[in-house]
Amino acid sequence: MEKLFIVFRSEEDIIQFVNVCCGYDDAIDIRVGKMCTDAKSILGMLLLKTGETLEIEYECYDSEDNYRQFKEEILQKFDVTVKQEPEKKATAI
Repeated sequence: MEKLFIVFRSEEDIIQFVNVCCGYDDAIDIRVGKMCTDAKSILGMLLLKTGETLEIEYECYDSEDNYRQFKEEILQKFDVTVKQEPEKKATAI
């Protein structure tokens, strides 16, 4: 499993990111600690601080291809890092 993290350098970056997110039907949120903001909400997104590392949460409803397309698009346009998380092993009871 992987996690996506983004750093916005300006309000213009935020506005462009919201526009990209609005092009996808899936749920996309930005998490900062315990706070979660809808990435398609311009008002909610403009409340975020620039220069801070934020986690992107992408919830696929129908196709993993949408996620791959979204990831490729934001990697080209924004300061995004991808971190691989080790998969959790099932424990025997």
